Amino acid sequence: MTVDDATLHSWRTALAEDPLGWDFSELRGYAEEDTPWRFDTVARNLAQVSHHLLDLGTGGGEFLSALADVTPDDTVATEGWAPNVPVATQRLEPLGIEVVEYNPEAPGASLPFAPGRFDLVLARHEAFDAADVFRVLSPGGTFATQQVGADDLVEVLEAFGLEPPYPDVTLQNIEREITSAGFRVERSDAFRGRAVFTDMISFLRFLRRVPWIAPADLDVDRHRDVLEAIAQRIDDGPFEVGMSRFWLLARTPEARTPPVTDFSKLLGETPDVPQV
Repeated sequence: MTVDDATLHSWRTALAEDPLGWDFSELRGYAEEDTPWRFDTVARNLAQVSHHLLDLGTGGGEFLSALADVTPDDTVATEGWAPNVPVATQRLEPLGIEVVEYNPEAPGASLPFAPGRFDLVLARHEAFDAADVFRVLSPGGTFATQQVGADDLVEVLEAFGLEPPYPDVTLQNIEREITSAGFRVERSDAFRGRAVFTDMISFLRFLRRVPWIAPADLDVDRHRDVLEAIAQRIDDGPFEVGMSRFWLLARTPEARTPPVTDFSKLLGETPDVPQV
């Protein structure tokens, strides 16, 4: 496929976009299958019965703000990508939600919260340290996460000659890490479905939001052959790719209580009382 100069210009404009937050709803030419579970419903139900909530990797605050009518007064969000922090702050602070800059992938990173600070931690498509999440949860606390699987969008990666950027992110590995940290996994599921691109501009704008599935030096002229091939697939379309998601719900153990004498066992018995 050979494209004209006007089309190339529109591609350059799309790749020059500097998106903020994680809002994909405006990409009219992108759609993905629904997972068998609804993580937004899971989060909403859990938030309604929590008192101290932490949302990891809030992006621009899009997901958490949709739960604002049920989040507790003590709700905190973290975000690791610096350009997103002011976006999340602008959206969440008017709702009474504090935003803390924190990058879980930074060397030596540790959540800046006291042990047992929260009774609910949410992580939607965000990296996390299982032991650190365990530390900031109170006894009997809940951790719910939905993750993008290692085999997500492999057709796009293959088109650019790239390997999966996070090959260890699988349900089995995350369950192992969660369990090793001391959690009890109560529910989990994985799903591999399909996503579709129906126009090239949406595809390029999508890449700007998830740059780890494209070359770091992505450029229309430098990667023109690949982009033209993908544009041809969309024209023949739609361009279908595999999507991969999994989720799990885990809890920390309840606090241990000291042994209590069961006096009911003495009922009906006449204990011997020593004479003084």
